[in-house]
Amino acid sequence: MKINFRSMFNTIFNRPDNSIDTIPYQQYKLLNYYDNYFTPYDGNAYDDATVRTCIDAVARNAAKLKPTHYRNQGGKATKTDDTLDSLLSTRPNEYMSTYDFLYKIVSQLYSYNNAFVYIRTDNAGNILGLYPLNYDDVTLREANNQLYLQFDFLQAGQITVPYTSLIHLRKHFNRGDFFGESNERPLKSPLNILNSVKQGLENLVKNSTKLRGWVSVNGNIRPEDIDETQKDFSNKFLSTSTGTGVAVLDKKYEYHQLTSDIQTADHTQMGFAREDIYRYFGLSESIVTNTYTEAEWTAFYQSVIEPLAIQLSQEFTAKLFTEREKGYGNEIKFTSNRLDYASTQSKVNIVNTLLPQGIITINEAREVFGFSDIENGDKRLVSLNFVNADKQDIYQNVNDDSNNSAEGGDNDDTK
Repeated sequence: MKINFRSMFNTIFNRPDNSIDTIPYQQYKLLNYYDNYFTPYDGNAYDDATVRTCIDAVARNAAKLKPTHYRNQGGKATKTDDTLDSLLSTRPNEYMSTYDFLYKIVSQLYSYNNAFVYIRTDNAGNILGLYPLNYDDVTLREANNQLYLQFDFLQAGQITVPYTSLIHLRKHFNRGDFFGESNERPLKSPLNILNSVKQGLENLVKNSTKLRGWVSVNGNIRPEDIDETQKDFSNKFLSTSTGTGVAVLDKKYEYHQLTSDIQTADHTQMGFAREDIYRYFGLSESIVTNTYTEAEWTAFYQSVIEPLAIQLSQEFTAKLFTEREKGYGNEIKFTSNRLDYASTQSKVNIVNTLLPQGIITINEAREVFGFSDIENGDKRLVSLNFVNADKQDIYQNVNDDSNNSAEGGDNDDTK
C-alpha cells in the first residue's frame, strides 16, 4: 500500500487541519444526562503497571482474532476474497497492521470503556481505510435529524463526522444513554491501596540505606580524622563488596547499633489489591502472568475474548455494510482457532472424534498440530462404522421377511 506522507488529519478525514465546518449543528439531547460529551480520562490508571498488564493481557489476545468478510447464501456462509476482506485481514490503514489495529481499539476500549474507529470511504462508498481515533474529547451534535460526533484533537483541531461513519465499541454501558462509563471511580480505591503498599516498600528500601549505627572513640580525636575513621570503618565492615558483616574492634572503638521498627504492607495485602484489579477486568493471575492451564484459558476465552469477538462482529457488520448489503448476507466475523491453546492430548481426542465423521478434512486435522497442507488433503474421510439411520437395515442386509422365514423353518424342523 502506497503511503501519502501528508498530515495525518488530512489523510484520515481528507480535510486540511483546523478546517471550519459550516453545517449548523445543534446539541444532541439525551434522555437522562445533561452532559452530551465524553473525555477519555482514566485517572492515569493506564500508568499503573498492574492495570496496564491487565489491559495488555486482553488486548494482545484479542488482537489474535481474525476478521473475515463472509457472505451467507442459501444458509451457507462463504468467505469472500474481496478488497474489504483483504483490508481487514492485512492492513486496515496505512499506519497499522491488523494486529496493531485490534490491539489499539481493545486497549482504548478497556482504558476508557469507549473506542471509536473512523470509516474512510471514497465518493462511491468504497471503504479505503479504518482508523482508531485517539482524541481529547467528543461531543454529540445533531443536524438534519442525523447524529454527528464532534472530535477535538490536541494538535489537529476539530472534526465533525456522522455517527454512521464510526464504529463505536462500549464497555460498562449501563447508566449512560450513549457512552460507556469511565473506570476512574471503580478503580480509585484498589489503585490507592496498591499505591500505598508500593510506597511502603519503596520507603523500606530507602530507609535501609540510612544510618545503621554509630561508633564512639575512647579518647580524643581530631575533627579532620572523624571522616577518615567513619570511611575506614564502613569500608571494612559495612560495604556490600568488601564487608564481612563481622567487626573486630579494640578498646579504642565502641560500636552502637541503631534499630528501627518500620511497618509496611505484607504480600497478602498487595495480593488482595492486585486481585481486586484482576477481578475488575475479568482476569486471573494465571492469565496475567501467562501460567494458565488449558481449563483456565478456556474460561478466559469464553468470558472475555468471545464476548469481544461477538461485539466486534456485530458492530463491524452494522457499520461496514448498507442495509441492502446486509440483506444479501454480508457480515464480518471475528474468529480464533481455540485449538491452538489446547493440550496435545485434547487435540488428539478432538481429531479422533471429528475426522472419522467427516466434520474436518485431513488438512484441517494437520493444521491443529501445526503441520502444513498436503496434496489432496482437503478430502473428508468418513468411517464405515456410521450409516444413515433410515437405511441401517439395508446396510446390514437384514430383511423382516427373511427373519420370519427363518423362524418358520425352525418350526418345520421340529415337526
